[in-house]
Amino acid sequence: MSPPDDLLSPDAIRDPQGFFRQLRETDPVFWSKRHKVWILTGYEDVERLFQNRSLSTAQGIGTFRSRMMAEHAQLLKHAMSLLDGWMLFNDPPVHTRLRDPVRRSFSPAMVDRLVPRIERHVTTLLDSLQDSQAIDLVSRFAQPLTAMVICDLLGLDLSEREFLRSWARDFGKLIYGASSRDPNYLSSVARAGDQFHERFQRTIAEKRASPGEDLLSRLLTASTDEQWTESELIGACSMLLFAGHDTTSALLGSGVRNLLLNPASVTELKVDPSLMPGAVEELLRFDSPSKTFIRVPVTPMQVGGHDIAAGQHLWLGILAADHDPAVFADPERLDIHRSPNPHIAFGAGIHFCLGSALARAEARAAFTSLFERFPKLRLTDHEPRWSPTIVDRSLLELPVLLN
Repeated sequence: MSPPDDLLSPDAIRDPQGFFRQLRETDPVFWSKRHKVWILTGYEDVERLFQNRSLSTAQGIGTFRSRMMAEHAQLLKHAMSLLDGWMLFNDPPVHTRLRDPVRRSFSPAMVDRLVPRIERHVTTLLDSLQDSQAIDLVSRFAQPLTAMVICDLLGLDLSEREFLRSWARDFGKLIYGASSRDPNYLSSVARAGDQFHERFQRTIAEKRASPGEDLLSRLLTASTDEQWTESELIGACSMLLFAGHDTTSALLGSGVRNLLLNPASVTELKVDPSLMPGAVEELLRFDSPSKTFIRVPVTPMQVGGHDIAAGQHLWLGILAADHDPAVFADPERLDIHRSPNPHIAFGAGIHFCLGSALARAEARAAFTSLFERFPKLRLTDHEPRWSPTIVDRSLLELPVLLN
């Protein structure tokens, strides 16, 4: 009997690790009749295919984008044009042309310079919570923090963070493949595209007139060498803002929850803060912000004894691979001492996440200060609510008691 294969089922949304485990135990290269895709759940296959440059990411979204433009071209023109600058939805040589300016501009030194500002933002947010008893940690801490940091990174005024949060929520419906059964799907995505396009045309003009030391100012210079179009530049900004805000806030929310479910680990981290970097890596492995990435073979290939036709979609299960017992001993246990820890939460190969160092820095600062400031922090008895999409693994809310 085949296991359930619907990644949108309530059980799969609640416990994707368990869902993927059933698939892997049946066949690590599983044909889903429900989604009409191959779902890969073994670490070796997933990591190897991430490294395979012959696989396409552009084809993964190309069909969807063509269909949406055919049906709603005028309504969604700005939303769809933002994708022009998303390197992860493009293949070489376009991918290379889009990635290199960001890679050159987004240096480790820039992340190092941001760390003191990250720590100040953490302190400011925790100060604002000092007299609270019960809060939603996602909306009161995780999302505001990542929005503030990404504003700093791009040289935007912190007043933009509220726009960023609402924009990411609406645009995420497009990126994460939210169901078109949502009656507000088209209007939300169209509004996000129109607002971002208008706002960042103005922002880019201001940066050109008065550049600073921020990432956006550097990109304006670096992208000139690659002859980026205005659409690609605005789109690249949308990618940086979305990835920097949405995925990192997901890491913070799930990370706090998983630490609270493992109080012995919290105690260890309080006694020995030097364990925090390893703890962040384990939290990334244990419950990463992304569940799957899509790749499409342009020629027939064979994986795990299965013949894969050109054009068939491969869903590379990141969360599944990071729970593969062939690589990670006792994978369902959160072990902050795990070493080595070759997780692929940030992907691998040419699409490896350029913002990984920044996400790690935010997580280290946030977890350290949060548990120092609120030593009695604990979960409420509310059942967690997760984003009901195939791609992302993020909490919609995290109710906690602070004192």
